[in-house]
Amino acid sequence: MIEGVLFDVDGLLVDSEPCWTAARRQLAAETGQDWTDDDKRACMGVSTREWSGYMIRRLGLGLSPGEVEARIIGFIKAEYARAIPFLPGAIEAVRLASLHFRVGIASGSHRDLVDAVADDPRLRGKFAAVAYADDVAAGKPKPDVYLAAARKLNLAPGSCACLEDSANGILAGVAAGMKVIAVPDPAFPPPAAILAKADRVLASLTEVDLHLLRGL
Repeated sequence: MIEGVLFDVDGLLVDSEPCWTAARRQLAAETGQDWTDDDKRACMGVSTREWSGYMIRRLGLGLSPGEVEARIIGFIKAEYARAIPFLPGAIEAVRLASLHFRVGIASGSHRDLVDAVADDPRLRGKFAAVAYADDVAAGKPKPDVYLAAARKLNLAPGSCACLEDSANGILAGVAAGMKVIAVPDPAFPPPAAILAKADRVLASLTEVDLHLLRGL
């Protein structure tokens, strides 16, 4: 029986990819390079240290990881200060889950961005635990951040469900021994073989209901 529900943030609760892409494209353009769809996929669902390292290697940047992080996160924080781009059904899904289960976040996104989402007036107080991939040994697709979130909720991983959009996130949830609900981004869907590992695949968070969660 499911006792806890864990949410990813980027691409699942928040339509953040356009913000990330714009920030990274801007930095790439300063070096005379393009930021490609393959680059987007390589950075989806991974930790801050992993994507900052990827950008330095990929673009040949003469910047430290901290400097890259500050540039990219600063850009996105400014966008979020104007309005957080929640995806359809995101707020409703969190509110519904919080009425019946212990609810948490397990995200590879930067702490400042995760906290901005969790502290949004429409979601404030709904999350009993927040786990950041930057605080564990390895980001997704390793299970560490999901296992950390379950510990913070005082729940066994097997009694938790997680909702994910990315291939790395799905694999992390499966590796953690959780029930996995996939809500793929139609523009960047995970490979079919990875989607097949999920317990449920939804078109959007608007399909989340109590019957679905209790039936896992």
